[in-house]
Amino acid sequence: MSFKIFTLQLFGKIKTIASIEKKRQQLLDSYNIFTRVEKSEELRRYMELERKINSQEFKKEKSEIQSLIFKGSKEYNQLKELKKLKSSKGIKNYLKVEVSEELKRYKQLAASDKIKEFDQLSEYVKEGQFVADKKSITSQVFKGSAEEKHMRDFKRLDKSAGIKAYKSIHQSARLKKHEQFSESEKLKKYIYLTTEPLSDKQKQKELKTLKRDTELRGYFRFEKSKMLKLYREVAGSHELKKYEDLSGYINSGDYKERVNFLKDQKKFKKSEAYKKFSRFKNLAADNDVKFFLKFDKSARYKNYLDVNGSHDLKRYNELLELTNSEEFKKRKAYLEDKNKWLKSPGYAVEQEMLTLRKQPDMEIFFSNKGNSAYNFFRNWEVVFEDDFSAVKPDINKWSGKSWLAEKMVGENYAPAGDLQVYTDMENVKTEGGKLIIEARKEKRVGKIWQMPVGFVPVELNYTSGILSSWPSFWQEDGIFEAKIKFNPVNNTIASFCLLGENNLPRLNLLEMGAKNRVGILSSNGKKIVADALDISNLKKGEWYIFTVEKTGSNIVWKINETEVYSTKYKGVDEKLHLHVSLLLIDEIPASVLPVAFQVGWVRCYRKKQG
Repeated sequence: MSFKIFTLQLFGKIKTIASIEKKRQQLLDSYNIFTRVEKSEELRRYMELERKINSQEFKKEKSEIQSLIFKGSKEYNQLKELKKLKSSKGIKNYLKVEVSEELKRYKQLAASDKIKEFDQLSEYVKEGQFVADKKSITSQVFKGSAEEKHMRDFKRLDKSAGIKAYKSIHQSARLKKHEQFSESEKLKKYIYLTTEPLSDKQKQKELKTLKRDTELRGYFRFEKSKMLKLYREVAGSHELKKYEDLSGYINSGDYKERVNFLKDQKKFKKSEAYKKFSRFKNLAADNDVKFFLKFDKSARYKNYLDVNGSHDLKRYNELLELTNSEEFKKRKAYLEDKNKWLKSPGYAVEQEMLTLRKQPDMEIFFSNKGNSAYNFFRNWEVVFEDDFSAVKPDINKWSGKSWLAEKMVGENYAPAGDLQVYTDMENVKTEGGKLIIEARKEKRVGKIWQMPVGFVPVELNYTSGILSSWPSFWQEDGIFEAKIKFNPVNNTIASFCLLGENNLPRLNLLEMGAKNRVGILSSNGKKIVADALDISNLKKGEWYIFTVEKTGSNIVWKINETEVYSTKYKGVDEKLHLHVSLLLIDEIPASVLPVAFQVGWVRCYRKKQG
């Protein structure tokens, strides 16, 4: 019995296999999650978000957004300025007038023909043109006028002897007859007779006759008359022309109309000036015009004109349009929103990072970051394992013959003194996720090694089995472990060991039965030497994890992850394989048959390269 094993068990240093396997599985699961997350797009995104959130730029942006409030902001001051302008007397009255019916009526009248006409007449009356026109009209009278002078001149000429004579005979039959007679043969004859000497009596007689001629006498009387003389003086004269011009003018419609106008005592009331003045008076009394003039001169309208187009009104309208815009309203609501950061893209970035951080796999990753327990997975890799979940042992991994038997005779054999024949897998099975090697009482012929004869066939009363990894796995250094049920049976040797090319030396993960120990069995040339630890006081019927860690000549044994033994041994400097066997060294009571050697799983690790 080992005091060390007793002490370790007493103080609970050898943990239960259930807690170990649970912890191992949890650690492996978390490590697998850790490595998956470590290479994941989610972690890359998380780290990207974390860098962004921890950047000075992001912190500044967050601080600026959280510090934003409406009061004191540009928008607040704009509304304040608008309110001040709106409450000012000038703009306040302007806005009242702007929407009033009076201004609407005023503007309609301002564009009307009535006001346009009134403005024209008002200018005509008030600017002096009316007075000038009135004076001009009333000052025009017949007496002293050019028309009166023309009339006097006409009457004077009309009464003159020359004009009277001219008017009397001009184009008269008498004048025509006189002018025709002046060209007659009779007159020519008379003139001839009076101008020639008359020696001829006949001619004298003819002259006397002509002198008594009534027609000739009448001709000469008219020719010598004062009237014809005056006629001839007037005809073609300037005086006649003036008379005829005056006569034509005085008898014209224009002259008569002009004279009538000059003599008309009511001509002013008939004038266009008077009509304009009367229209002006009528319009001045019109309700629309009176309203227009009153409103036009009112203090309200004066204020309206002063404010209209002013800088203050322009600014008021700018602010009104600005503050009524959707953009301004959204900005104001944003500044008043106490949860503005929660609605920002930056907050969405934070939430995305937190959501990623809260994912179960992410939680595992960050909670195990720097976890030294993961160093095992980082530094070691599984190179051989079997959980015996298949319906039978995997022949690609295992052989039912030992390495020496395969190499020497091609089939199993037993050393002299053993009571069993090693079958080829007949006594090896998997069941319920366990490897079971059974020793059964049954006669079987097998080979026994006997000196000096060698291998001879012998019938033995028991059969058993071997399982060896020589077809698939050899390794010099590393970690070798197996979950084995500690259930030693007297007169048997159940062994799970590491072998090289020969049966010795061997590194026992476990030897139980006749002896219960972990350690090295070797030969000094005369006998087998054991460098081992007795483990007989382990709990019978319990499962344990037996481990060998080999690094060169340094070898450590562990039970349920607790170191129980270590040594230095330089005799194992070759590659090793797994060898599992159950042999009988004496008769076994029927009550304990068949004897079962049970292995739950096996795993072998090696250091990762690089």
